Amino acid sequence: MGIKSERLFKMEDKNIAFFEKEQFNKVQEYRFIPSPILQEYVKEFLIVDVSDLVCLETLPSTSVSLNYILNGSIAMKKKNDVPICLPKAFAFGIARTSLRFEFSKGTTLFVIIFNPGMASSIINTPINDFYEKFLSYDNFLNPNQLSYIEQIFANHNDYNVLIEKIEKFLLVEILCMQEDDIIKKALYEIINKQGSVSIKKIIDKLPVSRDSFEKKFRKQVGTSPKKFSNIVRFRNLFENKLEKATLTEIGLNAGYYDQSHFIKDFKVITGKKPSNFL
Repeated sequence: MGIKSERLFKMEDKNIAFFEKEQFNKVQEYRFIPSPILQEYVKEFLIVDVSDLVCLETLPSTSVSLNYILNGSIAMKKKNDVPICLPKAFAFGIARTSLRFEFSKGTTLFVIIFNPGMASSIINTPINDFYEKFLSYDNFLNPNQLSYIEQIFANHNDYNVLIEKIEKFLLVEILCMQEDDIIKKALYEIINKQGSVSIKKIIDKLPVSRDSFEKKFRKQVGTSPKKFSNIVRFRNLFENKLEKATLTEIGLNAGYYDQSHFIKDFKVITGKKPSNFL
């Protein structure tokens, strides 16, 4: 299907989703910029078209995504476990480890990627319930929301029209929810400092106790402030990678204090050495 839109943009390094670059000839990614009114909440809309059977490994994620399988099927593969078939409509939460998925031939996946902390603007469920796992839509959307979503995706021949309808749905839901400015300020500082920041220093600037702040953060963002900072720092390895740099230079640039710390963290998250990817 040809896709033409002024809001369609090419994939850049800062929007990396998968490790397996050598399989990109089997995968087409289409990324759409949300309308201005939604850009505070939604990072992008992503459509993944897979022409053949392919296994893809994701980077750790800093935010929740809403996913809908338009065609085909997807299974999540864990180490030494039987693949788990994903439901047609599901959400994925923040993940500190990389995850591996098997896409069947001819699969098309539609993804709404929220900005960190913003999925709570439409999901009236603690976001930490989604941490490193998927939940089908019926676990957190009410019957009216589910019915409306199903109607939107029932006719997906024109992706531009599909996105317009999804945006209208999101806007209505967002207007019904309230945000926490304290958490927004903390998220801004963590992301702006690329994860290399003292959580204590952030809290000291805010009119809230540490316990209250951490409870609110986990509920709205999906994990603890410390784990979130670690994920942001890890993703910085790929999003702001230095060209022609040594592994030590790449690690230090991303905020790791020495090479051994960098290599240890990389192995914990991916199960592999950084030299396999960087």
